[in-house]
Amino acid sequence: MKLFYYLLTIVIFSFSCKGQRNPISQPAPFVDTNKAFKKEIPSVDIFYNLAKTKQKQLGLYSLENGFDDLQIRVWYDFALVRERRLVVITNNDANWTATVYHLQVDWDGKTETILSKKVKQLIPKSGWTTFSKKLLDLKVVTLPSQDYIKGYSGGEDGRTYNVEVASKNQYRFYSYWEPQEYQTKFWQAKNMADILKLFETELGI
Repeated sequence: MKLFYYLLTIVIFSFSCKGQRNPISQPAPFVDTNKAFKKEIPSVDIFYNLAKTKQKQLGLYSLENGFDDLQIRVWYDFALVRERRLVVITNNDANWTATVYHLQVDWDGKTETILSKKVKQLIPKSGWTTFSKKLLDLKVVTLPSQDYIKGYSGGEDGRTYNVEVASKNQYRFYSYWEPQEYQTKFWQAKNMADILKLFETELGI
């Protein structure tokens, strides 16, 4: 009987140590599983449609039904040139990744066809902890679209930045035309401009 209790004690101790070496991971702070799923698309405009067209051509899955942790896609749309860019920031199982697509497209007046692409995996210069904190502090997940900002108007030329954000309980699509032009007038445009600057300094984009 003493031998039985001795062996039982060893087994319990072993499982206890194993549990300490592999703690249960906590959900990311930007995921609130208690909230119902919400989809926010201010307007199904040309930029939304073009993003979805390029998404299919790149073989990327749709984010509109959500993402288990967090994914952010920033589409760079430049008027009058063939160059396009896509930055994908992903947090999956507490691991961050950054993928950048450099694209050349053909625009026929209605849609875009990807002619060539270059894909790179990048790591922020300051490390993921610092970079992700700065990115989330700039409210990249919750920024309102320019459509909701009174006095903010777009243009036919210039650069438009379209952002997709997906987590377990939300999908958002929002846009900013030339945020640098409005950054002294609207804090939201300043944040968007700073997000682009963060990509430039940390990822070399």
